[in-house]
Amino acid sequence: MSKKRCLLVCLWLLWLVPMKASTDSTLRYTNAIYESDIRTVRLYQKNSGFPFPILTLGAGESLVLEFDQIRSERDFYQYTLIHCDARWNPSALSRTQTLDGMGYDNVETANFSNGTLMQYTHYSVEVPGEQTKPKLSGNYLLVVYRNFNEADIVLSRRMMVLQSQGAVNIQLSQSKQVELRSTHQQVNFSFIKNDAYFMPNAMQDVKAVILRNGEWMYGIDDLKPLFIVGNEMQYNHQLGNQMDGMNQYRFFDIRSFRSSTAGVKQRLNIANQKHVILVNDKSRRFERYYNWADYNGRVFYDNKDLPMPAGMAFESDYCFVHFSVQAESELKEPVYVYGEMSDWRILESHRMYYNPDSRAYEAVVPLKQGYYNYVYGVKNSETGVLDFVPFEGQHSETENNYMVLIYHKNPGMGFDELVGYGLKNSTSLK
Repeated sequence: MSKKRCLLVCLWLLWLVPMKASTDSTLRYTNAIYESDIRTVRLYQKNSGFPFPILTLGAGESLVLEFDQIRSERDFYQYTLIHCDARWNPSALSRTQTLDGMGYDNVETANFSNGTLMQYTHYSVEVPGEQTKPKLSGNYLLVVYRNFNEADIVLSRRMMVLQSQGAVNIQLSQSKQVELRSTHQQVNFSFIKNDAYFMPNAMQDVKAVILRNGEWMYGIDDLKPLFIVGNEMQYNHQLGNQMDGMNQYRFFDIRSFRSSTAGVKQRLNIANQKHVILVNDKSRRFERYYNWADYNGRVFYDNKDLPMPAGMAFESDYCFVHFSVQAESELKEPVYVYGEMSDWRILESHRMYYNPDSRAYEAVVPLKQGYYNYVYGVKNSETGVLDFVPFEGQHSETENNYMVLIYHKNPGMGFDELVGYGLKNSTSLK
């Protein structure tokens, strides 16, 4: 089969994907999409727009959930919140113990796409609603389902509710291990609890989690304090709290289909659909570290072709984005495009295929207008996670956001409450 014909077949299959829903509706206690016509899922803080879904208990704060469904008909969705422990297993508490209200709310706002080639419906809702207000701190799984049937799941998102009982102080540095000093970052931190907060067995009942840029797949969980001095728990481990520094994220800009934008080589219309050809990427494995402003793997959805931003969420179009990265030969393990654009998951829709004619891995992915960060990763068949070193390299100087979460097992009710949260950027590396 010719290269051109293979490309057309792939595009046709991509167009058919949204029309066929996934059959696996088994609830997974992670960020997941259960139907393939659901795209562009976002859960972010309402006022700041910060894409880390954490709320303070009783403070009246809100998150915003948004997603698209690639069909021009409206479905009727509801959502609920499921309380989980620090390891994201469902807690033993009932819904009435964890939520005020009936335990579910409707996803009320739905807008049909306007002026776009790809037809879709855009849904949005503020969380929590009047009937889903958390009563306890801790981890919650937000589950969206259809027509009041909790078995007909559409998507799930992780979110956290904080009841601060102390301060988290974070110190970032290059790794203290000589062999990792140029590639890894070390996250030392401490939690200083309030005098009035009771922790009868802190060494046993406290769990700490470190996240890099909010990614759960590569997080370090269940860290125990190295020392406890008075009210202060110190996590200055020599091993166990180091993370790969990675590299600055690659980027491209498809906020406009009319003007030249960063990372875009060519724009085409094929079969009445928009196509964007990105510049051909090269491996950065052996390149020196170069710092530029990135979005830490995130996507900023925006449309510069609109005179007014009011209807941006449902007046922005989708297009087929063509990725390519040079490789002298095909690798034994599969290669994927990764970032928030892949929902921070390893998706077959984002898998790349080797083209021996161009000596490059290539992929075509349907994406909404916006400014995108991304990297290339090779899937390790043993661990099931991505290795970014072959295409991106790794550097201890890389700019990253680090989040630290402190959980404590409530001595009365036995659930894991979230009692501490800290955020620090690695530009403060020592």
